[in-house]
Amino acid sequence: MKPPRRAATPHRLKLGALLHRWHRRLGMMAGLFVLWLAGSGIVLNHSADLGLDHAAVSAPWITGLYGLRAVVPEHGYLAGNHWLAGNAEQTVLDGHLLATPLPGLLGLVAGERLLFAADTGSLAIFDARGLPVDNLHGGDLPLAAIARIGAGAGMVVLADARDQRYASRDGLNWAPYAGPVAWAVRAPLPAAARASAALALRPRLPVERVLLDAHSGHILGHYGPYLVDTVGVLFILLAGSGLWMVIRHRWRSG
Repeated sequence: MKPPRRAATPHRLKLGALLHRWHRRLGMMAGLFVLWLAGSGIVLNHSADLGLDHAAVSAPWITGLYGLRAVVPEHGYLAGNHWLAGNAEQTVLDGHLLATPLPGLLGLVAGERLLFAADTGSLAIFDARGLPVDNLHGGDLPLAAIARIGAGAGMVVLADARDQRYASRDGLNWAPYAGPVAWAVRAPLPAAARASAALALRPRLPVERVLLDAHSGHILGHYGPYLVDTVGVLFILLAGSGLWMVIRHRWRSG
């Protein structure tokens, strides 16, 4: 014969209702996090197929989480309608990032049909629209190290620390030069150029790294992983309270 069911006391009813209420609330909070973990995990598993390992993000609110800020130069080099500026890692010509930066930037000059930009060890050549043509360094240059760049007689002129000068019209054929030179000098950038440089020089982060850091909580800094740990504790509480309610229900059902 089935034993009689034990009557639930008001205390047990109150405890059961409270447990159900908190179980539901914890489930809603943890459920959103589970959706994020599952979705970001699936995306990360296919990051190469989606091209995320090469894509970059430059939104200030994301790069700001890493403490990254754009370093916008106030000065640069002007040549006709063109301008050149940069920082230690990136170089901008007319608002466009150069694929090969010029970290030790020395100047920008305009020849008859070409633009020339130099740092201490290389010479970048562009057409009249600012599109890259060539990049010379090492044995392609007439000098072991460039100290100055200027323009003279429609040619680009390079000089080293001992003031040895060589000139060329195309960057390929060089000859010693002793004529007058207008050396490139740094000048304040116009406001429009500074605004354009600020956009081009914004820090960039790989999308894959941002997703990994968001998945693990590290994107929130030192305390981010502790937040993930807290959600892990919520899962444990959910599992424990759910198991207790199942056992309690079966016990009350005889």
